[in-house]
Amino acid sequence: MSKPILSALALALAGCGLSLAAHADVEVAPNTTVGSRAFLDFSNIANKQNSNLPNETNVAPTGTGFDVKRFYLFVDHTFNSVWSANLTTDAQYVAAPATITSTVNPITGAITSTTSTSNSGSVSEVFIKKLYLQAKLDDALIVRAGAYDMPWAPFVESLYGYRWIEKTATDRLGFANTADWGVNAGGKLSDSGVSYAVSAVDGAGFKNPTRTKTIDVEARISYVPVKGLTVAIGGYRGQLGQVTVTNQNFAQNTASRLDAAIGYTISGFKVGGEYVKAKNYKTVNTLAASVYGTSSVVASSATGLVHSDAATGGSVWASYSFTDQYSVFARADDFKLSKDIAPDLKDKYFNVGVAYKPIKSVDLGLVYKYEKVEHGTASISGADANGSYVIGGSNGQNDGKFSEVGLYLQYSF
Repeated sequence: MSKPILSALALALAGCGLSLAAHADVEVAPNTTVGSRAFLDFSNIANKQNSNLPNETNVAPTGTGFDVKRFYLFVDHTFNSVWSANLTTDAQYVAAPATITSTVNPITGAITSTTSTSNSGSVSEVFIKKLYLQAKLDDALIVRAGAYDMPWAPFVESLYGYRWIEKTATDRLGFANTADWGVNAGGKLSDSGVSYAVSAVDGAGFKNPTRTKTIDVEARISYVPVKGLTVAIGGYRGQLGQVTVTNQNFAQNTASRLDAAIGYTISGFKVGGEYVKAKNYKTVNTLAASVYGTSSVVASSATGLVHSDAATGGSVWASYSFTDQYSVFARADDFKLSKDIAPDLKDKYFNVGVAYKPIKSVDLGLVYKYEKVEHGTASISGADANGSYVIGGSNGQNDGKFSEVGLYLQYSF
């Protein structure tokens, strides 16, 4: 971990009256605990543009390197049996900005990806992931105000169990935020096996607590009919934090998403899946270019237009734990990224690996990943520590392939 990150974490801890010597689940002050979790990897990546052509080229993030993808520091404080609070900071090294713009040369068909940022040079970001006050009025009604987990993506992560290897499909394709600023209510309904969560939020995600004209809503309800089996449905509706008093009369769409998930665990086996139908979360610019990744739901001017588009697909996974220390896992995703503008634009992804847990707080994995984008390009949230990457081919006709092999690590303290 770089010195800027450690310095920022030390300041955060000092502000909470804590010490870097504290460990997870250790009481460092009356009714206060602190802990941390990190995701790291050492891998080789090959990202091939126009992979179906003889003149395919390697583009970023091709190469071999070490990534610190995430470093979470969390502090919990309990006031009494009803009231509690949480602060969770997130950290990542950013050698390239998260904003990626892809353009296509109309003559050669070559793709050029450019980035922009308000920072000069490489930076180590430390930011708030969660910051909330909680009131547990009953097991069936727990209310949180501030930045908190969204109802869907973190829930699917709990069914999947390998977030340290890869984000869930809704997260990596940009269909869902993992946390946002607003109000959340959730709980379990007695012994019925039913639980729920609903959030009213700003809509732009935990990194952007901007006041907007409207409030977005995401909800989930899950049911455990028998031990080991979980089924859930969910949905989202809103403007993704993009509509303000300034542009409220511009042309605009509403982003919406329908979700379904299932998970089953028995005797070391874990299987599950997720289905997603997302509309206007991200759109394709034109059929000719087929560049997926524009997230605007409101026009840039009073006379401007905004595209409407939809994506559908699913993810399935399976794992088996031979012992408490050794397990194998695999996952496959298949998505149609543009139903309305570029119907041939598709993303297919899978991973496979073996995991080893030498101690309770450490997970090691040997992993292979493969992804193919057909008939265009897509911006994916994942890969190296820079946060996102572009994979694909030119002119809405060619493909791109991404592969990675490496060692992954998750640890907590």
